[in-house]
Amino acid sequence: MNAQLLNPFTIDIPDSVASTIEAAECTTCVFNHGLNALHGQYLAVGRSDGYITVWDVETKSVVRVLSGHVRAVTALAWSSYNRYLASCSADWNVIVWDLAAKSHPGPALRSAPSTSAVPRESNGESAGVQAGSERKVTLRFDCPVASVQFAPGNSKKLLVVLASNQALLVDITEKVRVRRRAGAAIEVDDAATSPVRIGLHTGVGAESTAITAARFTPDGKFIVAGTSKGSLLVFDSQTGVLLDEKSVLATTSGVKKLAFDAAGRLLVVNCNDRALRVLAVSTTDLGTGVEDERSTKRRRTSLELTLQHKIQDMIQRTAWNDLGFSPDSDYIYAGAAHKAAHNVYVWDRTSGTLVKMLEGPKDWLVGVDWCPHRPMLASASNTGTIYLWFTPAEEIWSAYAPGFEELEENIEYEEREDEFDFIDDQDSKDRQKQQEQEAAHRWRSIYSPWIPR
Repeated sequence: MNAQLLNPFTIDIPDSVASTIEAAECTTCVFNHGLNALHGQYLAVGRSDGYITVWDVETKSVVRVLSGHVRAVTALAWSSYNRYLASCSADWNVIVWDLAAKSHPGPALRSAPSTSAVPRESNGESAGVQAGSERKVTLRFDCPVASVQFAPGNSKKLLVVLASNQALLVDITEKVRVRRRAGAAIEVDDAATSPVRIGLHTGVGAESTAITAARFTPDGKFIVAGTSKGSLLVFDSQTGVLLDEKSVLATTSGVKKLAFDAAGRLLVVNCNDRALRVLAVSTTDLGTGVEDERSTKRRRTSLELTLQHKIQDMIQRTAWNDLGFSPDSDYIYAGAAHKAAHNVYVWDRTSGTLVKMLEGPKDWLVGVDWCPHRPMLASASNTGTIYLWFTPAEEIWSAYAPGFEELEENIEYEEREDEFDFIDDQDSKDRQKQQEQEAAHRWRSIYSPWIPR
């Protein structure tokens, strides 16, 4: 849908399930939040059988099926320009997929039989889609991987959080070796180099500073990590050096997940105490110069975090499993971690009050994401159903025809007797000529006595 044709004054919060698509048992879903024209067009879904399906949300069809993991997919991440897709799994692997590469056919894939009575859209999986393989890099770790993220603007650097409460910066830049001999052409060979892995260390005991979640800031300069003790750590994204430790959450519960808004001025944190905390983010100058890898002096800066709101369900004490901001940062959304309900909560960011609760069927919600350019939410359930929450846009017909009049209710139209009569062109010309001759004759009969001769 063309975003320029949308009415800017319509409701900017989804209110109902517009359509559903079906896959196997899902574990996570994420839109392509990129910088190209197709951002928000595709939805990547991780599955419990290790497959990854990329859906076109407009046509409700499968674009790619990626096969590489042997256990459940735990997290997905798109690169800044939506060419690469990173996936991590409980099989201890992180795979970077090149979606621009030609797909090589693999085994046919069919979705699991549906047990729900909810009608679903027809899709490519029901016909048996060939699972392709476009993997670019495969990274092996020593334990299951909890999350992965591309560095903003750099698809060669990844931030990986392991289930063992460790975080690493991984550089997968490919290096080449150039050789030039006298009287010979220049030879370029691929250098056999392994990815560079930099651990995010705090310099304190491992148990007291275990990293449970980490995210890049949208500008890519810093990394904010949450610990099992409820503190936030700020790292330099280039060197992995710890810059500061913040205790602004006022809790000792561990951090489950972090999410920045698009501008990088706000941060929402999900903790184990079943509360969401909204923080204001600003840059502060530490005032001391440090020496980087190129032996050049640069100013040492860090982040200043200020607590704005604490959001929680005081009645039901609901826990949350996924969260984020709307594209304009006016709202905060979170999925309820309840095995007997499929609910998405939306709060106003400035006041912290609940604006709307989207109630779905009795499926367990495992992931939710907001489309980056229009009011649409995608929520995935453990049964394999993906619900697309959307507010249908009203067509403005007067924009197509200025004389078109919109009616509040149907009115029976009374047509003229000759409104839809077929008239031959020659008969019309003859009738017009006859009318002109009759008009000229009447004019002469009236004014001929007064015309001097």
